[in-house]
Amino acid sequence: MVFNKILVACFIFIFTTLLISQVTANPYTIPAPKIAIVDIQSILRDSLSSKEARKKMDAIALQEQSLIASEENKLRKEDQELQQQRSILAPDVYLQRQQKLQKEIRKLQKRSRNLNQVLDKSFRRTINKIQIVLLDELRKLTQELNINMILPRSQIVIAVDDFEITDLALQRLNKRLPSIDLKLEKNVNNKNKSK
Repeated sequence: MVFNKILVACFIFIFTTLLISQVTANPYTIPAPKIAIVDIQSILRDSLSSKEARKKMDAIALQEQSLIASEENKLRKEDQELQQQRSILAPDVYLQRQQKLQKEIRKLQKRSRNLNQVLDKSFRRTINKIQIVLLDELRKLTQELNINMILPRSQIVIAVDDFEITDLALQRLNKRLPSIDLKLEKNVNNKNKSK
């Protein structure tokens, strides 16, 4: 019995000694984590370049929507006039004018949809360019601050502010990219070139 206890104790001692020597002899040690947290959404919302892009988008949208609204009013008046003339027009003439008016209305609706698609696509492309610059600045910050992991704020439940580098990243992005060109993929109104 005593011999078994001594044998088990020796086995445990040898096993732990071998295990410790294996762990300390491993040349591939894992570095201590140095983590930072960044709020990418707030940076994309608050950066100078994204604010400028939003402002340009809003101006283009407002201008184009006012043109579309005036054409819509014109078509509405034409429709009212056509309805008033219905009793004095020949049925085939009325039908022809009605079809022409409906075609113009569909064209205007398509133009409005295309405007929204072009603006959305252009804004997404602009935000992607801003993100590329932001990620490059974050990569530089990891080297400068000896950080080996950056986590997005949206994935963190609780963290101390010591890990937060959002303001620093925002400052760096604003310095490197204070403004950005907003390029529309195609002419919105056949007269507005890329802005």
